[in-house]
Amino acid sequence: MKKILIFVAAATLAVCACHRENGAPVQEGVGSMSLKLTYGGEYQTKADEVNVNDFVITLTRPADGWTQTYDRYGDMDAMLQLGSGTYEVVAESPDHADAAFNQPVYRGEATFTIRAGEVTPVPMVCSLSNMKVTFVLTDRFRNELSNYTVTATNAADFTAADAGTRTLVWDKDAVDNGVAGYFSVAPLKIKVDGYRAIDGSSASTMLSVTNVAAKDHHIVTLDAQVTGQVGGFSLSLDATLNEKVSNVDIPGWDEVPVEGGGNEGGDDPTPDDPTPDDPTPSTAPTMVWEANPTFAETPIADGIDVNIQINAPKKIKTFTVFVDSDKLADTIAALGGTGYTDGGTTVLMDMISNEELIESLDGMGLGIPTADALYGKESVLFSLSNLIPMINMYEPEPGSKHYFTLRVSDMEDQVLEKTLTFVAQ
Repeated sequence: MKKILIFVAAATLAVCACHRENGAPVQEGVGSMSLKLTYGGEYQTKADEVNVNDFVITLTRPADGWTQTYDRYGDMDAMLQLGSGTYEVVAESPDHADAAFNQPVYRGEATFTIRAGEVTPVPMVCSLSNMKVTFVLTDRFRNELSNYTVTATNAADFTAADAGTRTLVWDKDAVDNGVAGYFSVAPLKIKVDGYRAIDGSSASTMLSVTNVAAKDHHIVTLDAQVTGQVGGFSLSLDATLNEKVSNVDIPGWDEVPVEGGGNEGGDDPTPDDPTPDDPTPSTAPTMVWEANPTFAETPIADGIDVNIQINAPKKIKTFTVFVDSDKLADTIAALGGTGYTDGGTTVLMDMISNEELIESLDGMGLGIPTADALYGKESVLFSLSNLIPMINMYEPEPGSKHYFTLRVSDMEDQVLEKTLTFVAQ
């Protein structure tokens, strides 16, 4: 998933006079703030590319209600003066449609304090705040159907009053070209209407997806299942969401007799084999934690087994780890990790592209695979067994939780994300 990284540096100046901004009094002591936006990662195609210069930036000082909005980050001054105090900063994409093609919506927010005589760095990560929907076609679907449409909505239903602004329709060309739809976070209904090539007859099916969240990528597989002895079949949907699969089948078309394949006047029919071919196997990445198959919360202890088997039939393209730990964040940042959020408790580890981090980790001998040991591989044993016990060196509060979110994408931009939760004893 593409991440928008925002780096904010606030350097105080020796200014004692009190003045006003937008009608609100500024507190004693004035600092300067510089805002830098960059982005990196995966989860997008060229068609979804964002321009950070178009992002809307909003600064707020809750104490007195002062606020300032910049319609374009690209038009902001390089340095902004701010009075001492606590502020909130929000950065977000300029467009926020509930449903739109090729419209990822990014958002990030953070709270920071400017104090006289101090420098206050505030890095912030903007991540996807809506959901992505794409479709994969099986060969049977392509061969059996001459035409089809796919309709998706996050309204209560397709006839709801607000369905017009919450519904997208893909025609055959849009699906074939991999056009992505983006939806605000709400349960989805997806309907497919297909027309059979052999006789123009139609069938349809619908899938409901209720377990939804920001950053989800719903990859829906469209398939045509053979159901009749000769030519009947039905449509089915397979929606892959964070490894959760739902299947919906509908009754197939009536059988169309084929010359030489019937049983006119006979008592003992010899039907063609009605059993459909096996569905196309998934090529999406998978993670298996043999010592903890359900990825349940795990106590932090010496000798802990955190060996994650990662399989990516289409080969690993990117590999990142988000570490949310008030004890390890500073250490990982010092090793070269980037992207603090949550007041300095979360840091991003790019295991393939961050050369500084990779050199540091390799030098520590922790046995964590990096760079070429990950990129382009179909199978990797990713081990955190030597890193996790280091949390105890910092005497964490008993019961505190420390999160490691592993995100893998492959060469076909299929994404898998898993969160490992460790609990201090």
